Amino acid sequence: MDKPRVSVIIPVYNGEKMIEACIRSVFAQKMTDMEIIAVDDGSRDRTGVLLDRLAAEDRRLKVIHQENAGAAAARNRGLEESRGEYIRFVDADDRLLENGIQPMVEAMEKENCQLVIGAYTQLLCGKRQQKNLYGPDAAVQAEDALRHMNPRSNSFYYGVLWNKLFRGDIIRQKKIRFRKELKLAEDFTFVCHYMCYVERVYYLSEAVYEYYRNGSGLTMQHCMDCVKHPLANCKLKKFLYDQLKHLYVEKGVYPRYRRTLWLYLFRITLTN
Repeated sequence: MDKPRVSVIIPVYNGEKMIEACIRSVFAQKMTDMEIIAVDDGSRDRTGVLLDRLAAEDRRLKVIHQENAGAAAARNRGLEESRGEYIRFVDADDRLLENGIQPMVEAMEKENCQLVIGAYTQLLCGKRQQKNLYGPDAAVQAEDALRHMNPRSNSFYYGVLWNKLFRGDIIRQKKIRFRKELKLAEDFTFVCHYMCYVERVYYLSEAVYEYYRNGSGLTMQHCMDCVKHPLANCKLKKFLYDQLKHLYVEKGVYPRYRRTLWLYLFRITLTN
């Protein structure tokens, strides 16, 4: 079987209310050369049934059913099954915008980059707002990307997976995976690990993703856990800072940012 250009990985747990809209937003992409890997992480509702029905409609969708093991394990399973030249992650309660893949692939190839970061739209309380922390389209060296990231490392723009396009060969060769022991920010640690092998980053000003932010989601649940378990929360954030520091050390720029990089601990405490 020919290798697809893109593998879209979607972990889902009890997502019967939103998974069909999510999957159909991927079906509707202008770029059609893809495989879609939906990992049903032990759902107890009708998620599995819906996914199997959608897979019968479109052969690009591959459904994996597994015992509940968490989002990190589900994403790892998706990576193990993926064959695509590029990797795109989507959360089950969000949607890809119509041009959510093609311009990222074009930028990756035209500019010889290893990472593409796109703008996104956030929906909160019925209000839509575009989020773009960089500005106009630009291809930059890794050092310039780390300079821009330093005061913004706590942001969704840098910390999440879903506004980024990754190269599959880097993930496979370097064996980059999600840490299953983490219940929060496993995506941030993945991004930090991946960026250790990035030489050029492309910033795309076009919105590629629609993020639905709500008060009943995992983000709010994690915020409550931080309040209930302050010691564990402090240890987690120290661990996350160590991952960020490691990235800057690996790229040889830590001495330049050592006096400001630690502010990540302060910023993430305020925002998470």
